[in-house]
Amino acid sequence: MPTTLGGDGVTFTSGAKSTRSRAVIKHRVCSATTVDQGLQSGGWDFINGAEIDMGVPSKSNNWYRIEYYTCGDDWGGSNGGWGYAVYRWTPSSNWNRLADQGWHAQYENNAGDFYTSGTGLYFISVHPTYPTEQHIFRLYGRRHPDVAFRVNSGIGADLRRDGWQNNLFEVYELDGDIVDNGNITRY
Repeated sequence: MPTTLGGDGVTFTSGAKSTRSRAVIKHRVCSATTVDQGLQSGGWDFINGAEIDMGVPSKSNNWYRIEYYTCGDDWGGSNGGWGYAVYRWTPSSNWNRLADQGWHAQYENNAGDFYTSGTGLYFISVHPTYPTEQHIFRLYGRRHPDVAFRVNSGIGADLRRDGWQNNLFEVYELDGDIVDNGNITRY
């Protein structure tokens, strides 16, 4: 957060001074590719196509803001939950699950023909050990054993246009000197 606004720039709580505040360093967006992708029970499933290569971070103290939206469907007719997790990859660390909602982040209790807008919002740091390496992010989903659940649902007669797949996966690289991370842990 800015603490002082002067004629020669802005001073932030970290002590950094900027004459041009630009919190967003990079922004990438994609759409998962499989309509009506069913989530398996008991493990994390990669949501096909939900992968974004952010390249090498501009600074080691930067953050990534990651958001996911989908239209989901409990096509199994039972009760249960589901949730999403973000994985980060660097050449030296391989894939690591970082931000995990668990499989009860969203829940329905045998509601019949039930559709929902599943979402996830995550803040993930630049890898603390490998800050000068390429960073790639993926989204995974998981469901409770008692419910059949699919993402990117192709709801009948939903009038989708121009290749829209009922989902969005988005990653921002944010400047760590400008964006105050509050009490969020680096991992």
